[in-house]
Amino acid sequence: MTANNLIASKKHNRIWIATDAASYDDAGFVCTISSKIRAVPEWPAVITGRGNTFGLDTAARELTRRAANFDELVGIASRELPLIVDEFKLDRPFELICAGFFCGRPMIFFIRTPSDHNSPRDWPPYLVCPVGPTMFGPWLSDELISASGFVGPDPDDAPENIVRGLRELIKLQRRVPADDGFSRVGGFAELTTVRPDGIEQKIVHRWSDRVGERMPLNGEH
Repeated sequence: MTANNLIASKKHNRIWIATDAASYDDAGFVCTISSKIRAVPEWPAVITGRGNTFGLDTAARELTRRAANFDELVGIASRELPLIVDEFKLDRPFELICAGFFCGRPMIFFIRTPSDHNSPRDWPPYLVCPVGPTMFGPWLSDELISASGFVGPDPDDAPENIVRGLRELIKLQRRVPADDGFSRVGGFAELTTVRPDGIEQKIVHRWSDRVGERMPLNGEH
């Protein structure tokens, strides 16, 4: 339930990504708190995702090493990712979300390794899938949307409204419980902005989470 929220706006020619920073074990105990954005400033592009952190880091490093630019990464990912999984024995599943300027346009792509988990739209493993202008996850329950009055960010809205909407969304995602009743979104909320001339990253919210503890839904201990 890692928070991954992306907006690729053709109108503003940029991409916004709001992610949380908590990595946790199978029981929901926090293992590390650090950025989940793998930035490639020289392209510029970013890779994020969910699942096995070691797999994500290794795949992001190897894909960017094997590609000369973002367009090439999109072109080779379906071929190279299974080779990377085999070479580095990345048995635990993960999903990659790649965001950058493809043929000069801001775009988001999704690719995953085999797993028993449901993937968006039942996309098969190792297929690079263009997502569209937005990708939000985990999505909120109807009850939480109704209670909060939340309205999803619009790629054509003013930039300050997009940023405000992403901040509201990730705070609400904190309140989406896992099966054990605890949150899987925490640490801090990071906003990444990708423009044709570079990448900006900043922390826009912090929760009071600690390594070795679970994350409560309200963010307080």
